[in-house]
Amino acid sequence: MAGASLLTGAVTRFTGKRERARRYTLHERPDGSLVEVDVHIPPQAQRAVLFDNGMGAPQEYWDWVCRALPADMGYVRFNRPGYGLSTPDTRYGAESHFELLQELRDTYIADLPVVLAGHSLGGYFVAAYAARHPDAVKGVTQVVMIDATEVISLRHARRTDVDRWSHQRMVMEQVFAATGLSVFRPAMNVNQQYRPDINRSYKAFLATPRTWATAHREYRDAMTYPELTELDCPLTVITAENNIGDNTLHAGIQARLAVISERARHHFVVGSDHESLLSARKHAEEVTELIAGEPPREPLGPSWRPSVKVTRAAQREEEPA
Repeated sequence: MAGASLLTGAVTRFTGKRERARRYTLHERPDGSLVEVDVHIPPQAQRAVLFDNGMGAPQEYWDWVCRALPADMGYVRFNRPGYGLSTPDTRYGAESHFELLQELRDTYIADLPVVLAGHSLGGYFVAAYAARHPDAVKGVTQVVMIDATEVISLRHARRTDVDRWSHQRMVMEQVFAATGLSVFRPAMNVNQQYRPDINRSYKAFLATPRTWATAHREYRDAMTYPELTELDCPLTVITAENNIGDNTLHAGIQARLAVISERARHHFVVGSDHESLLSARKHAEEVTELIAGEPPREPLGPSWRPSVKVTRAAQREEEPA
């Protein structure tokens, strides 16, 4: 059984890597390192969206969103260093990632108006990039943070049971991936709601030990990132209604993100959780409408759902005395 597990894991990784190399492009950086990208900028494109992934997630999990984008909107999605076919980075900190975002914009999007959209840790990255680099907001029509990581809350969780479990889980996932056991786990199929080819690619990605080693490093590194304080462009915060932990606390944390811009809205996707926001087609299409629609123009503009009242109540509950 051990031999079969090791062989199955190796075959899954090999076929997944080959399929990934066939489907996606490798962007060569000035230092010679490579970044896996998927670029679609049609001739009629009037605007584009740059996607940033969550921790431990591949760029193809934006598949339903990309397929629902209007014809005049192109996209660029990519795997951060250490994920997929992207060369691991030896540098720590968020600044190297901001350099990569700017490089991808300059190379593939040029002067097109752009939406910066990120899920989980990617949501923090796109907002921090736009907030901490004044030149970065030129041409940005809005930032979209999708169930984004709030680094202050992450930092406060250090050395708690949640933090210890997160460390243990990522170490164990590396072991499961290395031994091939991850391929047989039912958990691998919980959110496998994409097209069959995307599901296969996603499974191979999660069955790669380096995926979890990179996620573990990003988790530790994120505890050092600066708090988001001000954003000089429109902001949409999209929150999953069903959080793994306390929904009210989660709503309050997300509401704090919405106040960093003077032109903002906070939108709940009813019936969704952190993963299904993108993996469930109906939720992903709702997210797409917010990405491609008109950006907010007023402070905390109206949500598309009545649950915005819950958001504001949670925000008051979370404010310090």
